[in-house]
Amino acid sequence: MMFINKNIIWVPIGHYISIILLLLIGKTTFAEPSISVLINPQYNAYSSDTLFAVPDEYIEKPEITSQQTIEMTGNHAIPWSTINYLFSAYLALNDRDSAQTNISTNELYLAQSFYNWEVIMGRRINSGGFGYGFRPLDVIQQYDQQSTLRQSLIGKNMLGLEYFSGLSSWSLLWINPRQESVATDNNTQLESLLVKYSTSLENSDLQTLIRYNKKNKLQAGLGGIQIVSDAFSVHSSLLLSQQYQKQLHFLAGQTSQLLASEYPYETITQKGGIQALIGFSWSTSSKHSIIAEYWYNDMAYSKQQWDNLFQLAERQQQLLEQPGLPTEDILGNIAWTASATQSAMLSMHNLMLQWSYDADYWKPSINILMSPVDSSSMLTLAVSRTYNLLKIETGVRSFNGSKDSVYGGLIIDRMLYMTVSSEY
Repeated sequence: MMFINKNIIWVPIGHYISIILLLLIGKTTFAEPSISVLINPQYNAYSSDTLFAVPDEYIEKPEITSQQTIEMTGNHAIPWSTINYLFSAYLALNDRDSAQTNISTNELYLAQSFYNWEVIMGRRINSGGFGYGFRPLDVIQQYDQQSTLRQSLIGKNMLGLEYFSGLSSWSLLWINPRQESVATDNNTQLESLLVKYSTSLENSDLQTLIRYNKKNKLQAGLGGIQIVSDAFSVHSSLLLSQQYQKQLHFLAGQTSQLLASEYPYETITQKGGIQALIGFSWSTSSKHSIIAEYWYNDMAYSKQQWDNLFQLAERQQQLLEQPGLPTEDILGNIAWTASATQSAMLSMHNLMLQWSYDADYWKPSINILMSPVDSSSMLTLAVSRTYNLLKIETGVRSFNGSKDSVYGGLIIDRMLYMTVSSEY
């Protein structure tokens, strides 16, 4: 399959044709590609106390999952450019469904440098910004900083021009060029134009950007990190959006109707969105490290919006006690909300604290992400160990709080996970 739009060929993105292209250009041979293997088994336990609890047949609740990924990355110089690539093969298993496989072209782009300029054309991963728990300036493809998975993102089709001067750079990126601007939830097909400036000073890094697309209109962002001492640094980010979208339940917050006959979520466009983060990092000579962050996110649900969902779910649960009402319709409505809250940006107000100890081989860590408006939290205890090229991380994550709180109200209660990665 070729990515062709209005007679402009940007990059072959078909999984197999991408590999064939690399083999056929000139006398191309892979210049020592790097191979990574990732294995992510996980055990999930679900809560029967939450207001969104429904039987397993209404919503997928796999207890045991395992995701395996093989990635091949590298680059190769040809007379007029450099080809950069990242391919991945993916296998997902769980105890409730059949195996799923996929082969992806995560990256495949041409990069040509001349003097201080570089031209980029093709599919490239573009993720950045400042922050450990959340990155407001990661506007092109927001990476889930809370994910326990480690596989690479799928890049964006782009045409870019970058200029480098000392420790500074300018970037002009046309994302998904000449493509239909489909405003999907994850912005996969969203055409946008981005101008970004980055610079490094003696004790600080600074980044600023302006982005335009049909979904958010104009966005402007500023972020940076200031190194105060060898042990202490402060970082912050701010992103302003002319408009933003949020998936809201059209029955939540009103009392005249409790059940919907079709999917009850609709996309609402709102004006003036803010995403802001401030935090610090502190490390000691004894290899202990502490990170603390607070961030605010207009794109997430407010406390009132969460309360409306909980109140609706509670009243729907009460309908199950009334004889003669359609049980399947009631449970189906609750399942819709349960599914939506699993993928939503959860809380407007967030506080994250993380401690880690970097020993010679072992690295234990404790991470707690809190919703301060209702005192609920997500607690992750993990430990990792490195053996030459092999890295193993294992951890347990629990979701804590009352049944009408952000994290306590989710259908998942806790998870055990392991990540095994190796690079060759």
